[in-house]
Amino acid sequence: MDRRDFLIISTTGLIGLGLSPEIDAVESVMRRGRKNGAYSVVILGDTHYDTAPDSVYHEGYSDPNPSRDANHRREFARNAEMWSGRSPRMVKRAACLVDDNTRLVYQTGDIIQGDTGSVDAHVRMLDDAYGYLKEAFGDVPLVTVAGNHDMRAKSDAEAREAYLKYMPSRMAGELGKPVDGVNFSFRIGPDAYVVVDFNKPDDDKVAQLIEEASDARYLFVLIHCPVFPYDSVKYYRWYYHGKDKSREARDRMRRLLAEHNAIVLCGHSHTTEFLDWYGDGGRITQMTMNSVWRNDETGVYTIEAEGAAEYGKICGQAAFDEFRSGIRAYSHSYAAGSYRMNVNDGGVTVDFYPGDSTRAAHRFVLR
Repeated sequence: MDRRDFLIISTTGLIGLGLSPEIDAVESVMRRGRKNGAYSVVILGDTHYDTAPDSVYHEGYSDPNPSRDANHRREFARNAEMWSGRSPRMVKRAACLVDDNTRLVYQTGDIIQGDTGSVDAHVRMLDDAYGYLKEAFGDVPLVTVAGNHDMRAKSDAEAREAYLKYMPSRMAGELGKPVDGVNFSFRIGPDAYVVVDFNKPDDDKVAQLIEEASDARYLFVLIHCPVFPYDSVKYYRWYYHGKDKSREARDRMRRLLAEHNAIVLCGHSHTTEFLDWYGDGGRITQMTMNSVWRNDETGVYTIEAEGAAEYGKICGQAAFDEFRSGIRAYSHSYAAGSYRMNVNDGGVTVDFYPGDSTRAAHRFVLR
């Protein structure tokens, strides 16, 4: 299939890329006669692409904190073991979810482990990971968002330099339009997708992109880190504007998302989670996806917590108080796998396939 069948892309963007604008390149899914504006998106959570031995990508890497360095090296071993068997099986299964109705493949960030020793090694790791997934999914556009591991190396500044050197141009090629950074947007039929870098928030840019999407049927926000915090004593600060403890910035962005009834598609916590929140004059639905299939147990969908009253019980931090009253639905699982999002006039659902299962274990209703 040709990617021109998938996305609305601008003639200006095509010219800017040196591509030939053709009339079907700017036709929407709706104008092509898709019933009820229906299409699907195949989704992978964090993948942490890596391999053994460590010298392939991690030569020259070290962390000045011995405990943190040791933890990172345990992650290298975990990733190498995953990618020697389970992860390729999972990706192969995810590729089987693609059909003629699929418009996009989305990876939620942390496409790589990172922790490289140089810009060149970081670019190579990004290219190997992206190339692996691209080969699996073929001509369907593949979009990823910046995760914290994607920007992590012996020098985080060099990792960011490498990511900006490599990924925006790949995204431009996939989408057929200019992409000049880590915050950008695109459309599929009547729907808007806004890609957000949480590592260095640019709220003015994100607000602009969201306001430009005010006419969309559904607004999807693609971000690595969740908007509502992960229920974990150790990691609860890892959410949008959580680590910088900026309540003003957090409230501003939450209001903006709620006003546009945003659907947030994120990763980071290595969990499969669903959260539906009402407040600030609207609604935010957050779906967290996980593709870190670290052991056999996480290839089975087992619910650890379910129901609005369960949110925040593990952590028990006061930071959760500002969110609790608006939560209408919540579920939490450590399961990993792949996902297919189904979008049409009647709503949005996500089917979850744990591990390399051929059957969906659960359907989440987002709208």
